[in-house]
Amino acid sequence: MAVRELTSQLQRALEQWQRDVLEPFLQAYPERPEEHYRTDNGITMQRVYTPLDLPEDFDYERDLGFPGAFPFTRGIVPNGYRSRHHVIKMYSGLGSPEHTNRRFRKLLEWGAEEIQIAADLPTQVGYDSDHIMATGEVGRTGTAICSLRDMEVVFDGIPLNSLQRVGILGNAIGPIALAWFIALGEKQGLSINDYVVDLQNDPLKEYVARGTQIFPVEAAVRMACDVVEWCARHAPHWRPMDLCVNHLNAAGAGSSWGTAFALANGLAYIDELLRRGLSIDEIAPLLAVFADEREEFFVAVANLRALRRIWARMMRDRFGAKDPRSMALEITAYAHGRETRAEPLNNLARIAFGCLAYYMGGVQTLYNASFDEALSTPSDLAALLAIRMQQILREEHGFFQSADPLGGSYLVESLTFRCETDILKALQEIEARGGAIACIRNGFTRSIIADGAIRRQQRTNEGARVMVGVNKYRSTESEPQASAYRPDEDAEAIQRDRLAKLRAERDPARVRRALEDVRDAARGKDNLVPPVLEAVKAEATLGEICDVLRDVFGEFEPDTSY
Repeated sequence: MAVRELTSQLQRALEQWQRDVLEPFLQAYPERPEEHYRTDNGITMQRVYTPLDLPEDFDYERDLGFPGAFPFTRGIVPNGYRSRHHVIKMYSGLGSPEHTNRRFRKLLEWGAEEIQIAADLPTQVGYDSDHIMATGEVGRTGTAICSLRDMEVVFDGIPLNSLQRVGILGNAIGPIALAWFIALGEKQGLSINDYVVDLQNDPLKEYVARGTQIFPVEAAVRMACDVVEWCARHAPHWRPMDLCVNHLNAAGAGSSWGTAFALANGLAYIDELLRRGLSIDEIAPLLAVFADEREEFFVAVANLRALRRIWARMMRDRFGAKDPRSMALEITAYAHGRETRAEPLNNLARIAFGCLAYYMGGVQTLYNASFDEALSTPSDLAALLAIRMQQILREEHGFFQSADPLGGSYLVESLTFRCETDILKALQEIEARGGAIACIRNGFTRSIIADGAIRRQQRTNEGARVMVGVNKYRSTESEPQASAYRPDEDAEAIQRDRLAKLRAERDPARVRRALEDVRDAARGKDNLVPPVLEAVKAEATLGEICDVLRDVFGEFEPDTSY
């Protein structure tokens, strides 16, 4: 049957169904208002999806293809998770390095395959634990890392090659974070070929979504690109940059705008690296995207599919990539479920569905939240259940016996095209306004985030964005809350003592020379990783290295207007 005839026949059948079946039913059972069926990124979900919802020029091979093949809509692995599962990733760090080491040992025993260090706030913004700016914050939202000695304590008895990957969330301190892992690997007798380092190292989103920036934007981009360039030349199997959608979406941007801003950030880094003389096929395989969509299950799946297709075409058509690895985007995600403080055990269900959505979308690595994160740093029980949740979904119920199990769903494929269109439209506007850096400066990124955050809150207040136990089905009985975990209260004292001992025992002349080399490199154009690595090996502290960089680059002065 000709396509035109089939479409016409389907259209007639759909109209008859609406007239004879749907409309009489709705007269007896009216639907809720349309607002309840509108997604966070503005898509109004239809009652039913058919082939008529696909683009008129839809072409299977061009637009979908097969798993592991261009344009990678259906995933970057030919047989999905049949040969190898995604990596179970845990983001963890608490109190002192000693306390963190104990938690890491448990995580590995329970089955974690990658650990990302959650650093405390002073570490993320470049202050040692004994700095006045660190007072009261040491070990509160993660663990304190001030020197290579702290890294040795964190990984005491944990060889870096005992994990599939290891990393840290330190967007403003990329060269230092990388140097810690290089130096620690050497201390453990490992070659850089023996283990894989996975860094977020995406400072641009900090200026608008998270706030742990340190240096002016140009210096931050330089430092982030120094990390990627060093890895491209010395450790091309490492993952030196995750372009982060997660924090942009969480702040309010929504998945389409958040993805577009993350891609725009990526273009800024890529342009800088190309300017340095690297090829796109040296750069692109090292980059991953930290995707995010925590509002709707099917949009989460479609968003990942659209993201891979956009990336594949962008790398091939815009940058001329030839290596399939450049076009096959690796995606990591953090399975949230809009966790609530009220009735925290409900979060187990929310997070499980978040995990399942990302699996169905084909991620390579996945963190997931713990049910008590809205209350505190996760307890041991919550961390164990977070790992078990992934393991149950991986091993039970047969979710992944086939690659891309939702591929071909009219709903999913239609949403994928819509997400792709929205992301590309947003990216086009960002580029028309001068790109990622210009949009940070002119306030456009912040305005999109603020508008999205306000819209979400309004929908929550109106009840269109339902949160069970919060704005619907609220319990009138007092319920015992999950026991809030409390970090090591002695973390600050432990860190102060360790820093005092380090400064007394190290070679001060070697430290001075190393820091001057960092200063000279920062003043010039040399890659900062080699001198920072020597400073780390000389036992210079995080704060001392950052103070040198602050002296050369200055500090970012935020715009306080709104």
